[in-house]
Amino acid sequence: MANGRRRAWLTALTVTIVGLVVMWLVSYHRFELRGAVGLRDSGFFSYPRYHVQLGSVPLWQAGEYEFKVRGLPPSPLDLRLQVSDYTNANRDELTTLSTNVAVWMMESPGKQVCEGAGSLSDARTRERSTWALASSSSQASFWHSGCLQLSTSRFKTYVVRVRISDVDPRSPHATILAILEGGGIELP
Repeated sequence: MANGRRRAWLTALTVTIVGLVVMWLVSYHRFELRGAVGLRDSGFFSYPRYHVQLGSVPLWQAGEYEFKVRGLPPSPLDLRLQVSDYTNANRDELTTLSTNVAVWMMESPGKQVCEGAGSLSDARTRERSTWALASSSSQASFWHSGCLQLSTSRFKTYVVRVRISDVDPRSPHATILAILEGGGIELP
């Protein structure tokens, strides 16, 4: 009888260890990310969980900027353009800028994942096909409905392009941080 219990216990322990190893192997790991400036993981029970920082773009200067990244978290991600050091207090200033911003995300070899373009002042009208501004007491970021809930794979390479054009002369000397956010558990 003792042999039977011991065998059952060892079997249960083996199944548990194998299960934990398999879970670790299929879960996402920070070291998989390549090409990004950084990754912040807010934890399993937070939303959004993953914050992948792709790179910075000057808001006051016209140009096209490209960021190449591989090993993204395997969650639906939103592409956001966070305005550094700006908050809800700067909402009116940001949503009156006539600066045009266009973004594209491509999956290698050339399959388009998302596209969004328009004037930042479109955020005032809050139309679905233009830029919108999400702001709080700690941050402000633009998002476009064409670049939300993006299905990504950790095994694919992506190229994100940001183009700033027709810069508003009132544009502040602020940088935009291109970020992909998502994953986690969104509570009601």
